[in-house]
Amino acid sequence: MLRNSLRLGVAAFLTAALSLWFERIAFVWYPMLAVITVMEDGDDLSLQAARVRVFGTMTGGLVTFLVHTLLDGWAGVLLSLLLLLPLLRWLGWQSAAGTATLVSLMFLMIPSHVALNWSYVFNRTLDTAVGCVIAILVGLLFWPRRGFDRLQRLEEGLRRVYADQLERQRRWIGGSGERPQPLPPARLSRDLVAMEGLVAQERRGPHAGRLQRQRWSQRLQLWASVQHHWVQWERLLDGLPELLATPDEPGVEGREDPLRTGMARMAALLEGHTDPAPPRDPLPWQGLGRDRSIPLLPLLALAEEQQPLIASLRTLALAARC
Repeated sequence: MLRNSLRLGVAAFLTAALSLWFERIAFVWYPMLAVITVMEDGDDLSLQAARVRVFGTMTGGLVTFLVHTLLDGWAGVLLSLLLLLPLLRWLGWQSAAGTATLVSLMFLMIPSHVALNWSYVFNRTLDTAVGCVIAILVGLLFWPRRGFDRLQRLEEGLRRVYADQLERQRRWIGGSGERPQPLPPARLSRDLVAMEGLVAQERRGPHAGRLQRQRWSQRLQLWASVQHHWVQWERLLDGLPELLATPDEPGVEGREDPLRTGMARMAALLEGHTDPAPPRDPLPWQGLGRDRSIPLLPLLALAEEQQPLIASLRTLALAARC
C-alpha cells in the first residue's frame, strides 16, 4: 500500500507540475485523471490501462464531436452512448467503455459548444497521453512490480521446500537424522494461493500469452495435486514405526527398498528430470514389511499414495519444460 501510494503521489506531482509549466495544457484535470486511471498495481497493468485510456479518450471525443453537430445536452449524451458502445465492441476495445463514456459527458458539459472541434479533441487526447506517459515512466522507474518474476520465484520456493523436506525424510530413513515433522499444509497453501493471485493478475497484462505458452494454469492445478498427495503421503509416513529408519543398505537378499527408491525418484523430479515412472509392483513393499517387521497394510497405503504423487511431480516437470 505504501509503495502504491508513493507511486501515485510522485506521478500526480510530476503531472501537475508539467501541466502548469507548459501553457498548452489548458485543462489540468485531463492528464491528472489519466494518471489516476492508469496507475494500477504494477507497471505491466499500467501499460494496458494507458492504452485503454488513450483509445477511450480518442473514440469518445470523436464520436461526441460528430454527435454534437446534430444534438447537444442529455439527448446528445444518450445518442453518443448508443453509438459508442457498439463501436467499441466492434473495435475490440470494450475495456475503454468507461473512459469513453466519461469523456463524452465531460465534452458535452463545455459551456461554449463551438469549442468542441477537431482541435479540441486532438488536444485533449494529447493531454491524456501526457498523463499516461508520466504514469508509465514512474511505474517503470520507481518500484516496478515484476509480477511474472515473483511468480517464478514462488514456484522455485515451493520446489525448495519440498526438496528440503524430502532430504530430511531420506536422512531419517537412512538412520542419519531425526524424524522430521510433516510440512504444515498452511505453509504450502499460502504460496500456492499467492501464485494463483499472480496468475490471475498477469492474465490482464502483456504476459498473458507467455502464461498460456508456459501452461501456468495447468501447473497451478498440478501444484495443488502435489500438495494434496504430499500431505497424505507424509501423514501415512509419519504413522509408520521407527523400525523403518535403518542405515543405508540393501534389503534382505539384495531386494530393492521401494520407499528409498520412491524418494530418490521424487527428488529427481523436483530437480526437473522427467524419466518415466516404474510400473506399480507391491512385491518390494511386501518384502520391506517382512524385513523391518512393519505391518503390511500401512505400507501398501503409503505405496498407493506415492504413485499419484510421483505422477503429479512428473507431469509438473514436463509442463515446466514448455
